Amino acid sequence: MSELVREIVDVNAFIGGDEENPLLTVEAEGLTPTAGWTSVRLDPHVYVTPPEDGVQDFDLVGDRPVGGDEGDMAAVEAAWEGPLPEWLIAVRVHAVDNMMEDEIFEPWDEDADDAASEAA
Repeated sequence: MSELVREIVDVNAFIGGDEENPLLTVEAEGLTPTAGWTSVRLDPHVYVTPPEDGVQDFDLVGDRPVGGDEGDMAAVEAAWEGPLPEWLIAVRVHAVDNMMEDEIFEPWDEDADDAASEAA
């Protein structure tokens, strides 16, 4: 049975694809309380209506090994890719002891490009 990992160490979210077919990619690194976890993955929360804060939540989960020695912390990582919801402004990844957020910026955002050009 899958369960949350112990702690989130790093979250990176970015937009790929193009303006017509944008893709959201989320990568997360975490720590498990024992070594040997399998099927580590990011499970997105499913919403009936988009969240008011514009944040897509994910759980970093995996399958704990039978008989693993507690205290042998191990690093794990997972990635998720899917369509980019129009309402999304950030992602939040949950673990047992913490959560971590990352904001999303569109790589083809003309306003950001204009601001960068003016600053140069």
